[in-house]
Amino acid sequence: MATSGNKGEWSEIYTLFRLLGEGKVHAGDANMNKMELYYPILNIIRQENARYEYKPNPEANIVVIDEDGKEYARISMSRFLEESARLFAEIKSSKGVKTIPDSEVFMNEIGCKSLKAPSGSKADIHIVIHDLRTGMTPLLGFSIKSQLGSASTLLNAGNTTNILYRLLGKDLTDDDIANINGIENHLPRMKALFDMGCKLEYVDTPHDTFRDNLQFLDTSMPRFIAECLVADCEESSTSKVSDVVAVVAKRNPLHYMGKNVETFYEHKMKVLLVDVALGMTPSKQWLGKYDANGGYLVVRKDGEVVCYHFYNRNDIEDYLYYNTRFERASRSRYGFGSLYRGDDGQVYIKLNLQIRFLK
Repeated sequence: MATSGNKGEWSEIYTLFRLLGEGKVHAGDANMNKMELYYPILNIIRQENARYEYKPNPEANIVVIDEDGKEYARISMSRFLEESARLFAEIKSSKGVKTIPDSEVFMNEIGCKSLKAPSGSKADIHIVIHDLRTGMTPLLGFSIKSQLGSASTLLNAGNTTNILYRLLGKDLTDDDIANINGIENHLPRMKALFDMGCKLEYVDTPHDTFRDNLQFLDTSMPRFIAECLVADCEESSTSKVSDVVAVVAKRNPLHYMGKNVETFYEHKMKVLLVDVALGMTPSKQWLGKYDANGGYLVVRKDGEVVCYHFYNRNDIEDYLYYNTRFERASRSRYGFGSLYRGDDGQVYIKLNLQIRFLK
Protein backbone atom coordinates (compact mmCIF):
# COMPACT_ATOMS: atom_id res chain seq x y z
CA MET A 1 0.00 0.00 0.00
CA ALA A 2 2.97 2.31 0.79
CA THR A 3 0.84 5.12 2.13
CA SER A 4 2.70 8.13 3.50
CA GLY A 5 1.31 10.85 5.73
CA ASN A 6 2.19 13.52 8.24
CA LYS A 7 1.67 13.25 11.99
CA GLY A 8 -1.81 14.71 11.83
CA GLU A 9 -2.92 12.25 9.15
CA TRP A 10 -1.47 9.25 10.97
CA SER A 11 -3.22 10.50 14.11
CA GLU A 12 -6.57 9.69 12.50
CA ILE A 13 -5.55 6.04 12.18
CA TYR A 14 -4.10 6.09 15.69
CA THR A 15 -7.45 7.37 17.00
CA LEU A 16 -9.28 4.53 15.24
CA PHE A 17 -6.92 1.91 16.74
CA ARG A 18 -6.97 3.45 20.22
CA LEU A 19 -10.75 3.83 20.48
CA LEU A 20 -11.36 0.28 19.27
CA GLY A 21 -8.77 -1.02 21.71
CA GLU A 22 -10.33 0.76 24.68
CA GLY A 23 -13.96 0.45 23.66
CA LYS A 24 -14.77 3.82 25.17
CA VAL A 25 -13.68 7.44 25.16
CA HIS A 26 -13.48 9.82 28.12
CA ALA A 27 -14.77 13.37 28.07
CA GLY A 28 -12.19 16.15 28.40
CA ASP A 29 -12.26 19.44 30.27
CA ALA A 30 -11.07 22.85 29.01
CA ASN A 31 -7.44 21.84 29.72
CA MET A 32 -7.76 18.46 27.97
CA ASN A 33 -7.75 16.53 31.25
CA LYS A 34 -9.71 13.27 31.26
CA MET A 35 -12.96 13.46 33.19
CA GLU A 36 -14.75 10.60 34.91
CA LEU A 37 -17.54 10.83 32.33
CA TYR A 38 -17.00 8.40 29.44
CA TYR A 39 -18.91 7.08 26.44
CA PRO A 40 -18.93 3.36 25.56
CA ILE A 41 -18.34 2.80 21.84
CA LEU A 42 -20.88 0.56 20.13
CA ASN A 43 -19.71 0.94 16.55
CA ILE A 44 -17.25 2.91 14.41
CA ILE A 45 -18.04 3.45 10.74
CA ARG A 46 -15.32 4.39 8.29
CA GLN A 47 -16.23 5.31 4.74
CA GLU A 48 -13.46 5.21 2.15
CA ASN A 49 -13.97 3.66 -1.29
CA ALA A 50 -15.94 1.06 0.66
CA ARG A 51 -17.76 1.21 3.99
CA TYR A 52 -16.52 -0.82 6.96
CA GLU A 53 -18.03 -1.10 10.42
CA TYR A 54 -16.04 -1.93 13.56
CA LYS A 55 -18.13 -3.38 16.39
CA PRO A 56 -16.87 -4.40 19.85
CA ASN A 57 -18.54 -7.64 21.03
CA PRO A 58 -18.95 -9.19 24.51
CA GLU A 59 -15.89 -11.41 23.97
CA ALA A 60 -13.64 -8.30 23.76
CA ASN A 61 -13.18 -8.66 20.01
CA ILE A 62 -13.72 -6.14 17.26
CA VAL A 63 -15.90 -7.58 14.52
CA VAL A 64 -15.21 -5.90 11.17
CA ILE A 65 -18.22 -5.85 8.81
CA ASP A 66 -17.80 -5.05 5.10
CA GLU A 67 -20.23 -3.08 2.94
CA ASP A 68 -22.13 -6.27 2.06
CA GLY A 69 -22.85 -6.91 5.73
CA LYS A 70 -20.44 -9.85 5.92
CA GLU A 71 -17.81 -10.42 8.55
CA TYR A 72 -14.45 -9.31 7.18
CA ALA A 73 -12.31 -9.92 10.26
CA ARG A 74 -12.51 -10.61 14.00
CA ILE A 75 -9.60 -9.20 16.00
CA SER A 76 -9.11 -8.86 19.75
CA MET A 77 -9.38 -5.44 21.35
CA SER A 78 -6.01 -6.05 22.99
CA ARG A 79 -4.45 -6.34 19.52
CA PHE A 80 -5.86 -2.91 18.66
CA LEU A 81 -4.28 -1.50 21.82
CA GLU A 82 -0.93 -3.07 20.91
CA GLU A 83 -1.09 -1.66 17.39
CA SER A 84 -2.08 1.79 18.69
CA ALA A 85 0.90 1.82 21.06
CA ARG A 86 3.25 0.83 18.23
CA LEU A 87 1.81 3.48 15.93
CA PHE A 88 1.99 6.16 18.64
CA ALA A 89 5.70 5.49 19.14
CA GLU A 90 6.30 5.77 15.38
CA ILE A 91 4.38 9.03 15.12
CA LYS A 92 6.25 10.56 18.07
CA SER A 93 9.66 9.63 16.67
CA SER A 94 8.98 10.63 13.07
CA LYS A 95 9.92 13.87 11.38
CA GLY A 96 7.67 15.14 8.60
CA VAL A 97 5.87 12.78 6.24
CA LYS A 98 6.63 9.08 6.42
CA THR A 99 5.33 5.59 5.79
CA ILE A 100 4.76 3.22 8.72
CA PRO A 101 4.82 -0.29 7.20
CA ASP A 102 3.77 -2.26 10.30
CA SER A 103 0.70 -0.10 10.80
CA GLU A 104 -0.14 -0.33 7.11
CA VAL A 105 -0.15 -4.11 7.35
CA PHE A 106 -2.62 -3.95 10.24
CA MET A 107 -4.72 -1.37 8.40
CA ASN A 108 -5.02 -3.82 5.52
CA GLU A 109 -6.12 -6.56 7.93
CA ILE A 110 -9.08 -4.45 9.05
CA GLY A 111 -10.06 -3.11 5.62
CA CYS A 112 -8.64 0.36 6.14
CA LYS A 113 -6.93 1.68 2.99
CA SER A 114 -6.64 5.43 3.55
CA LEU A 115 -5.20 7.66 6.26
CA LYS A 116 -7.73 10.46 6.00
CA ALA A 117 -11.48 10.67 5.79
CA PRO A 118 -12.87 11.98 2.47
CA SER A 119 -12.52 15.74 2.10
CA GLY A 120 -15.53 18.04 2.10
CA SER A 121 -16.68 17.23 5.62
CA LYS A 122 -15.50 18.37 9.04
CA ALA A 123 -16.16 14.85 10.40
CA ASP A 124 -13.09 12.58 10.35
CA ILE A 125 -14.73 9.60 12.02
CA HIS A 126 -18.30 8.41 12.68
CA ILE A 127 -19.06 6.66 15.96
CA VAL A 128 -22.14 5.13 17.56
CA ILE A 129 -21.73 5.89 21.24
CA HIS A 130 -23.84 5.01 24.27
CA ASP A 131 -24.64 8.11 26.27
CA LEU A 132 -25.02 6.65 29.76
CA ARG A 133 -26.90 9.70 31.03
CA THR A 134 -29.56 9.84 28.34
CA GLY A 135 -29.57 6.21 27.22
CA MET A 136 -29.31 7.38 23.60
CA THR A 137 -27.10 5.63 21.03
CA PRO A 138 -26.70 8.12 18.19
CA LEU A 139 -24.38 7.87 15.18
CA LEU A 140 -22.23 10.98 15.39
CA GLY A 141 -19.47 12.55 13.32
CA PHE A 142 -16.36 13.75 15.15
CA SER A 143 -13.51 15.94 14.00
CA ILE A 144 -10.06 14.73 15.10
CA LYS A 145 -7.39 17.17 16.26
CA SER A 146 -3.93 15.97 17.19
CA GLN A 147 -1.22 17.50 19.36
CA LEU A 148 1.35 15.08 17.96
CA GLY A 149 2.18 17.18 14.90
CA SER A 150 2.20 20.87 14.09
CA ALA A 151 -0.68 22.95 15.39
CA SER A 152 -3.63 22.68 13.05
CA THR A 153 -5.84 25.51 11.86
CA LEU A 154 -9.42 25.96 12.99
CA LEU A 155 -10.27 28.64 10.43
CA ASN A 156 -8.09 28.78 7.32
CA ALA A 157 -7.10 32.11 5.85
CA GLY A 158 -7.97 33.16 2.32
CA ASN A 159 -9.08 36.15 0.31
CA THR A 160 -12.49 35.24 1.70
CA THR A 161 -11.46 36.15 5.27
CA ASN A 162 -10.18 39.68 4.63
CA ILE A 163 -11.72 42.54 6.66
CA LEU A 164 -11.73 46.11 5.29
CA TYR A 165 -10.97 49.20 7.41
CA ARG A 166 -10.81 52.94 6.85
CA LEU A 167 -7.93 54.88 8.44
CA LEU A 168 -8.90 57.75 10.75
CA GLY A 169 -6.99 60.18 12.95
CA LYS A 170 -4.36 61.41 10.50
CA ASP A 171 -4.29 62.49 6.88
CA LEU A 172 -1.63 60.31 5.31
CA THR A 173 0.35 61.57 2.33
CA ASP A 174 1.37 59.29 -0.51
CA ASP A 175 4.89 59.29 0.95
CA ASP A 176 3.48 58.21 4.32
CA ILE A 177 1.65 55.35 2.63
CA ALA A 178 4.77 54.27 0.75
CA ASN A 179 6.91 54.40 3.90
CA ILE A 180 4.43 52.32 5.92
CA ASN A 181 4.05 49.77 3.12
CA GLY A 182 7.83 49.53 2.93
CA ILE A 183 7.98 47.96 6.38
CA GLU A 184 8.28 44.23 5.74
CA ASN A 185 6.77 42.58 8.81
CA HIS A 186 3.13 42.97 9.71
CA LEU A 187 3.27 43.91 13.40
CA PRO A 188 6.00 46.58 12.99
CA ARG A 189 4.01 47.97 10.07
CA MET A 190 0.87 48.20 12.20
CA LYS A 191 2.82 49.68 15.13
CA ALA A 192 4.22 52.41 12.90
CA LEU A 193 0.69 53.15 11.76
CA PHE A 194 -0.65 53.40 15.31
CA ASP A 195 2.36 55.47 16.43
CA MET A 196 1.41 58.05 13.79
CA GLY A 197 -1.96 58.44 15.51
CA CYS A 198 -3.99 56.41 13.03
CA LYS A 199 -7.06 54.41 14.04
CA LEU A 200 -8.86 51.70 12.10
CA GLU A 201 -12.60 51.92 11.51
CA TYR A 202 -14.44 48.83 10.31
CA VAL A 203 -15.97 49.28 6.86
CA ASP A 204 -16.98 45.89 5.50
CA THR A 205 -16.30 42.19 5.11
CA PRO A 206 -15.72 42.17 1.34
CA HIS A 207 -16.52 38.52 0.64
CA ASP A 208 -20.30 38.33 0.50
CA THR A 209 -20.62 34.71 1.66
CA PHE A 210 -18.30 35.12 4.62
CA ARG A 211 -20.07 38.32 5.68
CA ASP A 212 -23.46 36.59 5.36
CA ASN A 213 -22.22 33.62 7.40
CA LEU A 214 -20.96 35.87 10.19
CA GLN A 215 -24.24 37.76 10.25
CA PHE A 216 -26.13 34.45 10.30
CA LEU A 217 -24.44 33.76 13.63
CA ASP A 218 -24.94 37.27 14.98
CA THR A 219 -25.69 40.52 13.14
CA SER A 220 -22.87 42.26 15.05
CA MET A 221 -20.35 39.44 14.44
CA PRO A 222 -18.49 41.10 11.52
CA ARG A 223 -17.85 44.23 13.58
CA PHE A 224 -16.82 42.16 16.60
CA ILE A 225 -14.31 40.12 14.58
CA ALA A 226 -12.96 43.31 13.04
CA GLU A 227 -12.34 44.73 16.52
CA CYS A 228 -10.57 41.51 17.55
CA LEU A 229 -8.15 41.74 14.63
CA VAL A 230 -7.28 45.34 15.51
CA ALA A 231 -6.74 44.40 19.16
CA ASP A 232 -4.53 41.51 18.10
CA CYS A 233 -2.33 43.89 16.11
CA GLU A 234 -2.07 46.34 19.00
CA GLU A 235 -1.56 43.75 21.74
CA SER A 236 1.38 42.04 20.08
CA SER A 237 2.49 40.18 23.22
CA THR A 238 -0.31 37.62 22.85
CA SER A 239 -2.56 36.30 20.13
CA LYS A 240 -4.55 33.91 22.32
CA VAL A 241 -8.20 34.23 21.46
CA SER A 242 -9.25 34.50 25.11
CA ASP A 243 -6.73 37.30 25.78
CA VAL A 244 -7.69 39.29 22.69
CA VAL A 245 -11.40 39.04 23.50
CA ALA A 246 -10.68 40.31 27.01
CA VAL A 247 -9.03 43.41 25.48
CA VAL A 248 -12.03 44.00 23.21
CA ALA A 249 -14.42 43.57 26.14
CA LYS A 250 -12.65 46.38 28.04
CA ARG A 251 -13.22 48.69 25.07
CA ASN A 252 -16.82 47.50 24.63
CA PRO A 253 -17.08 48.66 20.99
CA LEU A 254 -20.63 47.25 20.66
CA HIS A 255 -21.74 49.37 23.65
CA TYR A 256 -23.24 46.51 25.61
CA MET A 257 -25.14 47.95 28.57
CA GLY A 258 -25.43 44.80 30.72
CA LYS A 259 -23.40 43.92 33.80
CA ASN A 260 -21.43 40.99 32.33
CA VAL A 261 -19.55 42.76 29.54
CA GLU A 262 -16.68 40.29 29.24
CA THR A 263 -19.08 37.34 29.18
CA PHE A 264 -21.05 39.08 26.41
CA TYR A 265 -18.01 39.19 24.12
CA GLU A 266 -16.75 35.79 25.23
CA HIS A 267 -20.07 34.24 24.23
CA LYS A 268 -19.92 35.79 20.77
CA MET A 269 -16.48 34.33 20.17
CA LYS A 270 -17.52 30.90 21.42
CA VAL A 271 -20.49 30.89 19.02
CA LEU A 272 -18.10 31.56 16.13
CA LEU A 273 -15.52 28.98 17.22
CA VAL A 274 -18.07 26.18 17.67
CA ASP A 275 -19.75 26.78 14.33
CA VAL A 276 -16.41 26.94 12.52
CA ALA A 277 -15.23 23.80 14.33
CA LEU A 278 -18.28 21.77 13.42
CA GLY A 279 -19.17 22.91 9.94
CA MET A 280 -18.99 26.55 8.87
CA THR A 281 -16.48 27.60 6.20
CA PRO A 282 -15.95 31.13 4.84
CA SER A 283 -16.74 30.36 1.20
CA LYS A 284 -19.86 28.19 1.51
CA GLN A 285 -23.27 29.42 2.65
CA TRP A 286 -23.82 28.41 6.26
CA LEU A 287 -27.26 27.25 7.35
CA GLY A 288 -26.37 25.97 10.80
CA LYS A 289 -26.13 22.25 9.98
CA TYR A 290 -23.10 20.59 11.57
CA ASP A 291 -20.91 18.07 9.71
CA ALA A 292 -19.11 17.05 12.88
CA ASN A 293 -22.36 16.75 14.80
CA GLY A 294 -20.73 14.77 17.60
CA GLY A 295 -17.98 17.21 18.44
CA TYR A 296 -14.21 16.86 18.77
CA LEU A 297 -11.74 14.12 19.55
CA VAL A 298 -8.33 15.39 20.67
CA VAL A 299 -5.17 13.28 20.62
CA ARG A 300 -3.03 14.60 23.45
CA LYS A 301 0.76 14.63 23.40
CA ASP A 302 0.83 11.61 25.72
CA GLY A 303 -1.42 9.59 23.39
CA GLU A 304 -4.62 9.87 25.42
CA VAL A 305 -7.73 10.62 23.38
CA VAL A 306 -10.35 12.86 24.98
CA CYS A 307 -13.82 13.67 23.69
CA TYR A 308 -15.70 16.95 23.51
CA HIS A 309 -19.26 15.82 22.93
CA PHE A 310 -21.67 18.33 21.44
CA TYR A 311 -24.19 17.39 24.13
CA ASN A 312 -21.73 19.02 26.55
CA ARG A 313 -21.57 22.24 24.56
CA ASN A 314 -19.97 24.22 27.39
CA ASP A 315 -16.98 21.84 27.37
CA ILE A 316 -16.50 22.24 23.61
CA GLU A 317 -16.80 26.02 23.89
CA ASP A 318 -14.22 26.25 26.68
CA TYR A 319 -11.79 23.90 24.90
CA LEU A 320 -11.91 25.96 21.71
CA TYR A 321 -11.85 29.32 23.50
CA TYR A 322 -8.80 28.61 25.65
CA ASN A 323 -6.83 26.56 23.10
CA THR A 324 -6.83 28.77 20.00
CA ARG A 325 -5.00 31.85 18.81
CA PHE A 326 -5.21 34.39 16.03
CA GLU A 327 -2.58 33.88 13.35
CA ARG A 328 -1.33 36.21 10.66
CA ALA A 329 -1.44 34.59 7.25
CA SER A 330 0.65 35.38 4.17
CA ARG A 331 0.19 38.98 3.03
CA SER A 332 1.44 38.17 -0.46
CA ARG A 333 -1.08 35.35 -0.95
CA TYR A 334 -4.18 37.01 0.45
CA GLY A 335 -3.69 40.68 -0.38
CA PHE A 336 -3.98 42.23 3.06
CA GLY A 337 -1.86 44.49 5.25
CA SER A 338 -1.04 47.18 2.68
CA LEU A 339 -2.39 50.72 2.73
CA TYR A 340 -4.05 52.10 -0.39
CA ARG A 341 -5.97 55.19 -1.35
CA GLY A 342 -9.53 54.60 -2.52
CA ASP A 343 -11.41 56.39 -5.27
CA ASP A 344 -12.91 58.62 -2.57
CA GLY A 345 -9.43 59.81 -1.56
CA GLN A 346 -9.52 58.05 1.80
CA VAL A 347 -6.93 55.50 2.93
CA TYR A 348 -7.90 51.87 3.51
CA ILE A 349 -6.32 48.64 4.73
CA LYS A 350 -7.40 45.01 4.92
CA LEU A 351 -6.63 42.65 7.78
CA ASN A 352 -7.13 38.90 7.61
CA LEU A 353 -8.76 36.38 9.94
CA GLN A 354 -7.09 33.04 10.59
CA ILE A 355 -7.45 30.97 13.77
CA ARG A 356 -5.05 28.19 14.75
CA PHE A 357 -4.93 25.82 17.70
CA LEU A 358 -2.26 26.32 20.31
CA LYS A 359 0.53 23.76 20.14
